[in-house]
Amino acid sequence: MEWEIVNSKAVTPQGVLENATIRIKDGRISSLSSGIPKDVLPIRINLRGNFVYPGLINAHDHLLGTYLPKVGTNRPYLNWLPWDNDLKSSVVYAERQQLEPEQLYLLGSYKNLISGVTSVLDHIPHFVQKPFLDKSPVRILERFTLAHSICSYSLGWGDGPQIEYARAKEGNLPFVTHISEGFDEESKNALRELNSLGCLGENTVLVHGIAFDAEDIKTVSKTKANLVWCPESNLFMFGKTAPIREILEAGINVSLGTDSPMSGSINIFQEIRAAREFFAKEYGKELDPKIVFKMVTENPAKALRVENDLGKLEIGKKADLLVLSSEKEDAYQTLCTADLKSVRLVVKDGKPSYGDLSLKDFFDETGVTGREIKIAGTDKYLAGDPLGLLESVTRALGYKKDLAFFPVG
Repeated sequence: MEWEIVNSKAVTPQGVLENATIRIKDGRISSLSSGIPKDVLPIRINLRGNFVYPGLINAHDHLLGTYLPKVGTNRPYLNWLPWDNDLKSSVVYAERQQLEPEQLYLLGSYKNLISGVTSVLDHIPHFVQKPFLDKSPVRILERFTLAHSICSYSLGWGDGPQIEYARAKEGNLPFVTHISEGFDEESKNALRELNSLGCLGENTVLVHGIAFDAEDIKTVSKTKANLVWCPESNLFMFGKTAPIREILEAGINVSLGTDSPMSGSINIFQEIRAAREFFAKEYGKELDPKIVFKMVTENPAKALRVENDLGKLEIGKKADLLVLSSEKEDAYQTLCTADLKSVRLVVKDGKPSYGDLSLKDFFDETGVTGREIKIAGTDKYLAGDPLGLLESVTRALGYKKDLAFFPVG
């Protein structure tokens, strides 16, 4: 299948390409140029000057935890464990348990998709996520090794950091672990412990790093490990987050992750706002929108070892696209201030997954079936059967629950 986008503003690694034409063939970008070609492909989408970005990448989520409201009775916490204990003993967790894992995974997938995310790192053992990989409307990245965390109270994910890290290096995979998620002595010493095990390097993806000190930052920089920053979750649970200015100044590759809605943000747009608001309040200056753009595109693609396919608008890469209405002149500011109403179209693997209802013919022409739906008060078309999903959730709970991460109506 071959189709094209014309009259767009494409956000490429070289900058914004005006009057851009993007051609897609067999799920990948086959051409990227300025101007409208004389030869017309059978399917042409005129974006009338709207911005086109690579599909966003959420570098840290727990799709099984896609539920609300947040839980945090005894905040601020010393580390993640007492929060987890509060979660597991809460009324909202008991209610969540009435849903099947597949329902939660689909809710989490739609939560990501409607905010322009096409790829998600769902940090959980593979046997948990495997049944839902082919059912999700987003790409749940499955090629990674993992530990839960580096402490005596870690959950038993994986076969131990050293074995998992060795597998990552051998297979060119990311080794993903929570790190320093708290302020107890074990959290403070977690990076040094991981380093002593020989598990820091370009394949290492460290999530949180709240308790990092200057020496930790030097170690991460020297070993070329990657960091995933989750400010919304950190600030909610601990009232603090990673020393991000110093981390960025050290040249560390930083990505953004939402964490689950039960502690983190409801979507990647909220996470972007949380990151920028924290930076402005903490450091008295703006977090560069171009840096933010990289935190949700090429940086996670590099960290998660998928940069050959994802993260940039380039010929040969997968046609994962996000189209935002161009309400501002600047493409990067537009992304930083976007909300659900800003999303005009999301494409994954060269096929539309979500977009304005006015683009329904495009879905039909590409053989994508879905449902007409109203998201945040705007008429949309969404692949799959999201309304059937919500009806099944209502039946399971016994009432219609409003979910801010999937605001239908």
